[in-house]
Amino acid sequence: MTVFQVTLQPFGILNSLRGRFMIPCVVTTILRIGLFSPKNTFIYKMLGRTHRNVPVSVPVTNLDMCWLLNLLPPDWCTVLLAAGTMMFSILYFVALETETYGKLRSVFDSRPWRNRDNVYLPASSVSPASGAANLCPFSNKMARGTCPICCSCTSRDGYHHGDPKRIHDVIGIAMIEYDMARKAAEGREGPLIARVQLDTLVSYRGNYLFGTISPSCKGCFIKTWCWNVAYRMTWQSAILAFNSMLCTFIFYADITIFYADLKNMLLCISAFFSVSTLCMQFTILATAVVFIMEHPFMDDDSLPKWLMVHKKLVMKWIHYFALPSAKFGIPATRKYWSWLTKADAKQK
Repeated sequence: MTVFQVTLQPFGILNSLRGRFMIPCVVTTILRIGLFSPKNTFIYKMLGRTHRNVPVSVPVTNLDMCWLLNLLPPDWCTVLLAAGTMMFSILYFVALETETYGKLRSVFDSRPWRNRDNVYLPASSVSPASGAANLCPFSNKMARGTCPICCSCTSRDGYHHGDPKRIHDVIGIAMIEYDMARKAAEGREGPLIARVQLDTLVSYRGNYLFGTISPSCKGCFIKTWCWNVAYRMTWQSAILAFNSMLCTFIFYADITIFYADLKNMLLCISAFFSVSTLCMQFTILATAVVFIMEHPFMDDDSLPKWLMVHKKLVMKWIHYFALPSAKFGIPATRKYWSWLTKADAKQK
């Protein structure tokens, strides 16, 4: 499974981060230059000439490298990055279980965007429906469809129409709403209705390698992506980064694959997944914060107080990392290359 994760997880990170995927790529590229470039290349000559006053024509040795590379070797920087990412991830997940930051997750549990009763829950546990049933709570447009999970009426812009089956229905897919499926299987309204509801919930799945989710309304999509699919993907990336770093102490530079030694390749893999983990964690928090702030039915009290104090300072970074669909009125369906969506168009 680890081989599949190392091979396929970057595509899921790309699908989740989109343009922000350049951040881990740039960091990995810089590390690759520091680890694999020969010491007589133009980069090392310029560093040597700038900091050691060595002419360009003179070959540069390890002692003539940049003083920064001497103080912070790339391999030990990667070890510290992977260990620091793992420690930060532990604090990250523990903090989301506390009362202060846990509200960012719990505010989604009741699905406050619902404008109809949820047929999967008993009448005693259903919270009052909010808004008019003929208006989409995510765009204020005329509702023309129903979410199969929360039964809310939404417009086209307030509905996530699913991701391409070419990447969604492959390895890494799993069922999401276990609790709702168990309640639907009790069959309080008859075995036939219970079977239909159970089949609907079983078909609602997420892919933990590619970061894809089955069709649902925008609220269920944001809830599932932030606190289920992407939430688990960050754990996978953090474990991959830490394991790759640990393997560098086992495989030394005398083992080569193609043109590079295995130790330096593992260091690059560790750095990529470490930075990807941090970017994914920031994206999850930023998406949840923007969704809460942009939609009036969400409780603003769930936001940390320090965020409201330093609002102008951090909002630019929050909007940069957040998913575009977290904003009010922005469609939740993500765009893909045409060759990925051709199979779905033929089936339709």
